[in-house]
Amino acid sequence: MMARRRHLRHTVPLLGLAAVWLGACGETPESPPVAPSTGGGERLALTAIAAGDDHTCGLTAEGKAFCWGGNEVGQLGVGQRFVSDGTPREVVGGLTFTTISTGGFHTCGLATNGSAWCWGFNVTGQIGDRSLGHARLAPTPVVGNLTFADLSAGGGHTCGVTASGNAWCWGARSDGNPPDDSTTLSDFPVEVPGGVRFVSIGTGGDHRCGCDDVGEAFCWGAGGEGRLGNDTTAGSRVPVAVTGPVRFATVGAGDTHSCGLATDGTAWCWGNNPEGQLGNGTQTEAHVPTPVAGGHSFTLLSPGGDHTCGLSTDGTAWCWGLNGFGQLGDGTTTDRTVPTPVVGNRRFVALSAGRFHTCALTADGAAFCWGFNQRGQLGDGTRDDRHVPVLATGNTRIPSS
Repeated sequence: MMARRRHLRHTVPLLGLAAVWLGACGETPESPPVAPSTGGGERLALTAIAAGDDHTCGLTAEGKAFCWGGNEVGQLGVGQRFVSDGTPREVVGGLTFTTISTGGFHTCGLATNGSAWCWGFNVTGQIGDRSLGHARLAPTPVVGNLTFADLSAGGGHTCGVTASGNAWCWGARSDGNPPDDSTTLSDFPVEVPGGVRFVSIGTGGDHRCGCDDVGEAFCWGAGGEGRLGNDTTAGSRVPVAVTGPVRFATVGAGDTHSCGLATDGTAWCWGNNPEGQLGNGTQTEAHVPTPVAGGHSFTLLSPGGDHTCGLSTDGTAWCWGLNGFGQLGDGTTTDRTVPTPVVGNRRFVALSAGRFHTCALTADGAAFCWGFNQRGQLGDGTRDDRHVPVLATGNTRIPSS
């Protein structure tokens, strides 16, 4: 289990700019507003959060980035590498971001001018600065002078969407190649073929999904277990339409499964399902979108490694799938094949499922995390796994100006 690769995933815009974790495709369900950061000298308040493989990052209302967890290859962006840090630290460089996204062992963000910056692991070119193999310890500009409206860091790759809807990717299989052509690497952005105009994009372990302005979903890359959602298990170099009439508000990619939030608030998932990460009450893989059980109406959906989480309209967090480290937040380590409420009766406004952990934000900007914590990715200052939400940023203060 520990040897399996995944992303996330996870692109998280500032909540004041978008209601859901991957931006909007078609008509987007509404989400509750987020209170602004309380500013200098106060407890760190976040407006966005993103959970990766072994680290977590967030943004303040002012666009400052903070990260915590594993840092062996510089994924925290603090200018130096060390094993880990269990409390949030500010990313160096003085940039302000509108979006932050955590990948396998790298992180990327969109600056206020739309330029992309990445830091951390770079063995497959996922930083995008033409320096294949050289880890970056601080934010580094992605080459090409491209301006992006959406950005997503994946397992060993990164993708972005420009304002005109063109998708660009860099790193492992940057042009969407399936595993039989896995030697293809690019350490700079390559335009995705196929002519689809995207409004958002989500990256997984070795596949990607996105949707256009009328809510049609597309996926490409590795196709095993049906993760592309087009009723096959074949990979595709170009985006292929996800089968079915559902129109999606967002769509995202986990390790070997994908999920989408329909414009009516229903959740649909497809792909691999041995731990119940599709949430349909079975452990059988699905090659086309299948409805998540329970009849819940969601405002946000986040596929993680081998689990998935979402927020219902009242702000309740629900998770399903693999739970070996408590990443479902229900107080147990029992896998779940249907949505299970996260304990604590808290109401959240943002949520991100990582590889083996999950994090969420309350309306006042408090970050709570649960699950695997060997690298301090829960941000509570310990290395103890947590089966219920714990406050991640309680001991961190924003310096007074």
